[in-house]
Amino acid sequence: MIAVGVRDLKNQLSQYLRYVKDGERVIVTEHKKIIAEISVPKVKGKVSSIEEKMIKLSMEGDIILAKTNKTGLKMPDIKEKLDWETVYDEIRADRV
Repeated sequence: MIAVGVRDLKNQLSQYLRYVKDGERVIVTEHKKIIAEISVPKVKGKVSSIEEKMIKLSMEGDIILAKTNKTGLKMPDIKEKLDWETVYDEIRADRV
């Protein structure tokens, strides 16, 4: 368990989140009083074994879970197929 003040947490958030990913609990204090605890989330409800494994791999930093599209926007339909060389050439043409 690691204890950190609010100011230090704010200034070094990435470092403390790495500690959490490694399984540590981070206790947040303000004026020497505990105000929060940061830890790996506990999964509630029914989770399939595959989802469980994916979450575990994500917590270990081996994979990054996809974010869901919460905006409700649909991706545009692309009728023509583009290869990466064509796209790359178009981008580079702007710089020349």
